[in-house]
Amino acid sequence: MFGWLFNRRKKCKDGTPPTLLPTRKDISVFGSLDEKRAIKHFLGKDLRQAEALFRENFGVYAEDLMWMGPRAFCFYVDAAIAYLASPASTGDSEAACGFCGAVEFQVEHYRMEISSSLSRIEDAIQLILGDIDRYECGYVDLASRYRNLLAKIRA
Repeated sequence: MFGWLFNRRKKCKDGTPPTLLPTRKDISVFGSLDEKRAIKHFLGKDLRQAEALFRENFGVYAEDLMWMGPRAFCFYVDAAIAYLASPASTGDSEAACGFCGAVEFQVEHYRMEISSSLSRIEDAIQLILGDIDRYECGYVDLASRYRNLLAKIRA
């Protein structure tokens, strides 16, 4: 159903899609407690398993996505996007807000390192903005945050 997301992953130098799961060092760059928690949750998980985590409790795993290293972020962001694009995320304001926060952080701190994922993230933001009411985020102006984030990505 969301094959278009996974097919847009940046190819390796030999033209094959990336298949290596992020390592412990990819997830934990600095050895912080937040990164160690992300290792506990994500190490050894493929994209389908990671998407299942996001479906289970996006709020918890969005924090992991925020704090993990940029290579791991580039790998696992597609699982977060797949969940957000699915009907299962309808009414999940925590997912829409958490994704925005994680991407804001990664763009601010690792823009160059995550550049291979920015076009996929931009597409996801456009998808979210196109149906923002579906997430039921009435208590926060999430659309403005996403528009500001798009401007930062495009700058």
